[in-house]
Amino acid sequence: MDVVGTFAEGDRPWTEGIKTYADNFVAESGKEQFLHMTSLEHLRQAKENYTFSYEKRSQQGTHYIQMLATFIQTKDGHRTAVIGFRNIDDLIQKERSKEMALQEAFVAAEAANKAKTQFLNNMSHDIRTPMNGIIGMTAIAKSHINEPDRVKDSLDKIDKASKHLLSLINEVLDMSKIESGKSELMHENFNLSDLIDNLLNMVNNDVKKQNIDLTVNIQDVTHEDVIGDSLRIQKIFTNLMSNALKYTPDGGNIWLTISEKTTNRNNVGCYEFVFEDNGIGMSEEFLDKIFEPFSREENGSVKAKGTGLGMAISRNIARMMNGDIVVESKLGVGSKFTVTIFLELQEKQDESLAAYANRKVLLANDSQTLDTYRDMLAELGMQVDAVANGCDAIEMVQQAIEHGEKYFACILEWKMECMDGIETARAIRLEAGTRVPIILISSYDWSDIEPEARTAGVNAFIGKPLFKSKLMRIFDEILHSTDNKLTENSSKPFEELAKRDYSGCRALVAEDNELNLEIIKEILGTTGIKIETAANGSEAVDMVMEHEDDYYDIVFMDIQMPKMNGYDATRAIRAADRAYCKMLPIIAMTANAFAEDVAAAKTVGMNEHIAKPVDLKILEATMHKWLRK
Repeated sequence: MDVVGTFAEGDRPWTEGIKTYADNFVAESGKEQFLHMTSLEHLRQAKENYTFSYEKRSQQGTHYIQMLATFIQTKDGHRTAVIGFRNIDDLIQKERSKEMALQEAFVAAEAANKAKTQFLNNMSHDIRTPMNGIIGMTAIAKSHINEPDRVKDSLDKIDKASKHLLSLINEVLDMSKIESGKSELMHENFNLSDLIDNLLNMVNNDVKKQNIDLTVNIQDVTHEDVIGDSLRIQKIFTNLMSNALKYTPDGGNIWLTISEKTTNRNNVGCYEFVFEDNGIGMSEEFLDKIFEPFSREENGSVKAKGTGLGMAISRNIARMMNGDIVVESKLGVGSKFTVTIFLELQEKQDESLAAYANRKVLLANDSQTLDTYRDMLAELGMQVDAVANGCDAIEMVQQAIEHGEKYFACILEWKMECMDGIETARAIRLEAGTRVPIILISSYDWSDIEPEARTAGVNAFIGKPLFKSKLMRIFDEILHSTDNKLTENSSKPFEELAKRDYSGCRALVAEDNELNLEIIKEILGTTGIKIETAANGSEAVDMVMEHEDDYYDIVFMDIQMPKMNGYDATRAIRAADRAYCKMLPIIAMTANAFAEDVAAAKTVGMNEHIAKPVDLKILEATMHKWLRK
């Protein structure tokens, strides 16, 4: 309770006391109101109780005081005013906090509305651009139907525009899922080496087109086989690599460094992926909001593309994996994105290295990775002769022959001083004949050099970056090969699919969309497989049930269909009292492409999940897995 003072009867002492108090304690800005509200004239005229607040200043600081004037009738009929004062600092603080929170909410809502308005404007433009390309190039193709080259050119452009449009749609849907809290991570086994290879294959054409020098370094990656959501991780990497390519001028440099960090958590690995470029960089102002949804930096030298959701989605995914993304950038210098994620390690049996123990290999590499590669081989228990160029490699082969020794394999870097890997392979073949397998370490895409390298005597290729698992796979092939004819990976999945001969197999395709059905029949038809179709899930179940065991070798099942969806159809087939129905491969082929959709397909008994639009490489691998007999 604040005390103004005690006054004798009469008007003058009250008025003087109140004025003295106001002069000494009441803030100047509120003094006039204070004197008015406490004046005897105002008190006499007041018809009901009232309060007002003012600011009091003293040596102890500033406080907020509330005055309450209450009027009572005495027994003799007189009207008396009872005036009290109390400190309301806490109340004012709470009110101000509420006002500040409301103000911040208002600003945030206004910013969000502005961002979403900008987003809709951007999306309207960005969606219409590929749609215009699709519609326009379709019209051009129709008008030049008898000119194969012109039609092919139009179809290629339609294909690119369609993929761009699909990526825009996927980003919007992904962000919606994440913001609603409905996004779930997959829990599946995968290999980091395969993940990086897929990434490099996806960006290979753009890297070549822009003449980008892309360098990938592996540092202390002990555990390659992990458990997690590989599709979501791939999304992060694809987004970061695409941005690096977009904002790095032709002839520039991009570096990807992969390392495994120590962690005190059992069966959990901490992985760091650093994407760095020497591109145009970003302003400090944009760095503060790069992870905000719908944010896109307008740069005069590079046209902004996309939804502005990629970085927001990427960081949300990383944080779902208990990690994060940190960005450093400077205009005119470049950008650096560091991704940290935690992944569960696969519980694998210790792979026996006895087959590699003491086997002698020759390694020729003149780059800074020589020591890294030599350590990898040594960890496998191998004896390593490491040299820095092709000339020394030939000399080592000659010495081995003179001593009656033989290398288990010769591993040559493609680009070396003195003599490159292909020339070195040719010379080794002259010295050692076909007895020694020769493996060429090359870029992730060796299609340009493969014909010449094969002619020179190269048996196999290892694409960079070089993981230990790649070495082990190729060494296993050497151990199980009697003629040094090692297998190779194809970078042309459609050609691989067309090479498959499944003419002795029969597929059931359950699809209600006529256009989609026409497309999948055309694709599957290249393999020679017999195709039967069902227009809905109910019809698919009936067709499986009415035929004898082993009639169908595989089922491709859409999810959203009339009468019975793909999930229910699969449950019905699996529930049948026939061993054949339990073992029949059922493949989801659907536009339901979220991680939870993949999990739902597996839960009802589907063997695989292929998202639409169909990736031919995935389709080829799936058919090879389930139809080989």
